[in-house]
Amino acid sequence: MNLRLFDLHCDTLYECNKQNKSLVSNDLNLSLKRLSEYERFCQVLAMWSDPKDSEDENYRNFFMARELLVRQLSDAEKLGISVRLCQDSHTLTEADSSGSMAVMLAVEGGRLLSDDLSRLDCLYEAGVRFLTLVWNKTCKIGGAHDSDEGLTDFGRSVVLRCFELGIIPDVSHASVKMTNEVLEMCEASGKVCVATHSNSYAVCNHRRNLDDTSFRRIAKLGGIVGISLAPMHLTNADKCTVDDIASHIEHYLSLGGEDTVCLGCDLDGVGHLPEGIENVSDLYKIADKLAQNNYNEILIDKIFYANARNFISLWLN
Repeated sequence: MNLRLFDLHCDTLYECNKQNKSLVSNDLNLSLKRLSEYERFCQVLAMWSDPKDSEDENYRNFFMARELLVRQLSDAEKLGISVRLCQDSHTLTEADSSGSMAVMLAVEGGRLLSDDLSRLDCLYEAGVRFLTLVWNKTCKIGGAHDSDEGLTDFGRSVVLRCFELGIIPDVSHASVKMTNEVLEMCEASGKVCVATHSNSYAVCNHRRNLDDTSFRRIAKLGGIVGISLAPMHLTNADKCTVDDIASHIEHYLSLGGEDTVCLGCDLDGVGHLPEGIENVSDLYKIADKLAQNNYNEILIDKIFYANARNFISLWLN
């Protein structure tokens, strides 16, 4: 099967910036060279706001990483790997037409905004189109999954400004209260949010995971939800396999998620991966498992690529 891949979340850009490694070719879970094995790809590169660094340091680190990305895309071009930094459906279509692959930018953890809303405008100008609002504990935006806090007043201003700019709020890592509040704001405004890397709480009852009601509300809005490969969010058992990934996909599909479920693998964002998956080159094993479970090629392609691409066409056009 020739696979197309649209992955909603990885931390590889952060790791390359931190470890001074090449995004083109490296020993991490993901590289542009490995991605080029796919028939077509769009990879969302997230820049993490590390809680060990100050808000200002995280903000500066984002722009350092973006400069690294631009240089690395030029290096890839010299090696015959054509990859374009895209911001919307129009630029993705241009990349398709020119035979280029694509990457998009995200920020994971809004603490880099500090309490300065103008920073969000600067991130938008730099190409950021997804904002994971929180990561852990609490920040000036509100509370993460390990808290019971919702949005602060500043957090509400951030979500509203995301709506105005065209940045998609991401409720992965958010507390239940914050997730509900963001969904209420979306429902009231005719806007959308996503969960770029959130597995099912019904399948694995980790606080980091997404409950069925929230999944249905995201789907009803036209949002998408990415399946993460973090073993602790896939199973409570000691052993994690591709079967566990398939279980989360199956459950989301049972909720009417055929047009909602995507991949948000969180490569280079977790300490280890499910058995049999070492890097992005091994994602075909998920497709093989789905095929063994009688998923047809059209549905597999929707999960791997088309659902995310269609979302961009609808919401970032």
